[in-house]
Amino acid sequence: MRFLVISHDADQQKWYYDFVVAQSEQAAVQCVCTERASVIAADALSVEALCNLAAIAQLRNRRDIELACWPC
Repeated sequence: MRFLVISHDADQQKWYYDFVVAQSEQAAVQCVCTERASVIAADALSVEALCNLAAIAQLRNRRDIELACWPC
């Protein structure tokens, strides 16, 4: 699966946005943390979830957004 991994390097005060092919979110995060040794935190989002967020962000009003969200 493909994931967007967002990570932060505190020393350089930089955010990184990497697309990674991995078996899971955890594996994608581990891959980025291994490649970018100075990264202090990272999180992954599947490309499918990213597309869903983009679709929700295009909705016009709060009620439409609330209806599109899944209850927790």
